[in-house]
Amino acid sequence: MKIIKFVKPLVKRFPLVANYYRYLRDAKALNEEVKYRESLSFFFNGPQSMQEGTFEPQETLIFEKVIGNFDLFVNIGANTGYYVCKALKHGVDVVAFEPNQLNVNILLRNIEANQFPSTFQLFPVALSDKLGVLPMYGGGTGASLIEGWAGQVNKNLVPISTFNTTATSLVAKRSCFILIDIEGAELGCLKGAETLLSADTNNLFLVEISVGKHQPSGINVNPNLVETFEFMASFGYVAYTADNELRKVELSEVKEVAETQIDTLGTHNFLFLKTENSLNDFGL
Repeated sequence: MKIIKFVKPLVKRFPLVANYYRYLRDAKALNEEVKYRESLSFFFNGPQSMQEGTFEPQETLIFEKVIGNFDLFVNIGANTGYYVCKALKHGVDVVAFEPNQLNVNILLRNIEANQFPSTFQLFPVALSDKLGVLPMYGGGTGASLIEGWAGQVNKNLVPISTFNTTATSLVAKRSCFILIDIEGAELGCLKGAETLLSADTNNLFLVEISVGKHQPSGINVNPNLVETFEFMASFGYVAYTADNELRKVELSEVKEVAETQIDTLGTHNFLFLKTENSLNDFGL
């Protein structure tokens, strides 16, 4: 910890030092042997909390309860493959999206180490509602397409595509559990995934939608908050908090949060299911 406190100011003041520090850190991560994690019951390298099985405890509990109900797991923002490996271990096929090259390399090594029998497909791109190239700010679990997200300034260019373009044929007639964790860029991703939203299968979405946390400087509440919930509602999805309460979220509450800038939602993770379904249908 003392070393980190000493290095951080140098990293901020001297870009070349920052680049060299990141190079050493990334090289170390890529050269580490993929280890079997007793807490996960599979081989895995990644952030410490993932390796210890303490990462996102509420979301992980929901994942474990519902994953067996689906033909396919779609992980948008797969990072180093924490949820990907969990799904494959459950015997569920996976389609994953992850644009950060370091995360991709570690994820692939995790997959190779386990030799899961289920099908795995990876697209090393960011998902949005357009095609092309965009800067991605920061790295690790907090990398974002949103400039200024969590105060991050370093950036790398990444390819972007739409779900409609890349993976529509892979999900046809298959029930999907879709997990989206892309640090503020979820609305664009959803707008490019209309074929997934309009599918006639009983799909379930778990989406991270930050209300106030990590927003760029000067922004108190997510400017896309209301539109994101309205967009999901336009396809017949209702929202619930992805926490211990599993509380239904009305659009009126979301609008009030945006207007008053008082967060009554109590979480930044939400489940979206079609109106004809209930939480019980998915084992919740």
